[in-house]
Amino acid sequence: MRSYPTNSPEALARLIAMAILADGRLDNREVDWIKHNDTAALLGVDRDTLIQVLLDCCRDVINEAEQERVFLLEDHRLARLADDLTDPSLQKVALSAMLILAKTDGSVSGGEETLLRFLMSRWGLTLEDLAAA
Repeated sequence: MRSYPTNSPEALARLIAMAILADGRLDNREVDWIKHNDTAALLGVDRDTLIQVLLDCCRDVINEAEQERVFLLEDHRLARLADDLTDPSLQKVALSAMLILAKTDGSVSGGEETLLRFLMSRWGLTLEDLAAA
């Protein structure tokens, strides 16, 4: 996967893209939620940036899959993406948005849960921390 500067809008957007892809598919309800709730503005990123990063993330996964089997939620991949956000306030924003997105289709998938738990553990955050933010 391509690299983005630490705490950049693109690094934040890529985590949102990973939440969308965590269950192994693009769900129209998640994409619609992004469009209709102005998720980009809530995250503090430009809408075009959010969409471009989602597309780039999909391209990166496809390119990797052409060379070898891709395990999207491997610890080393998630650690690299998590380490791109070091600002605690951005981490809380990302996790809050990811939780909402994960619930838009009615349930949190195993992949979404894996991603959320990994990030919460990596960043030392709890659900209570997110509720208080």
